[in-house]
Amino acid sequence: MRVEFRTVATSAVLALVAGGTLATPALFPQAFASEPQHQLIRSAKDIFPPPFDASKLRKFDIELADSVSTEPLRTQYVRKIAFGRPTTVTIVTTSSGTYSSDAIASPYVLYPGIDVTTKRVSHGGPRVHVATGTTPGGTFNWTVISNGSFTYYTSSFTPKRRH
Repeated sequence: MRVEFRTVATSAVLALVAGGTLATPALFPQAFASEPQHQLIRSAKDIFPPPFDASKLRKFDIELADSVSTEPLRTQYVRKIAFGRPTTVTIVTTSSGTYSSDAIASPYVLYPGIDVTTKRVSHGGPRVHVATGTTPGGTFNWTVISNGSFTYYTSSFTPKRRH
């Protein structure tokens, strides 16, 4: 079986190029190893901003009176620029009035029948409330756990034993 000269020469050139590519960083350790790493670390700080601190968000309790309708008759979306960034504001018209998502939590805009209060920030972890109520038919137990903007309700009923 005869191997052509071109095949052997091409294989030799490819092996030389591959070996040279692998050996080059060893010949110039300063140029290839240290400088690009410093550039990468320097540019990574510019590319990735610091993480967002969610504890700085304000949380609200919103209570609606019975006179406030929650059935939307018309919904509009308005684009505006707020603090240098484009935002979308939702305007909802119901049978009881017109409400804006931009103003619902504002202390300067008051809607009749809507009470908005800022939630207290609990730095000690979740708040736990346990309550028990007794009726002629049995006992109710409630547990409310609040952590940030999440609230979990659990309840159970134990009927009285009949004799």
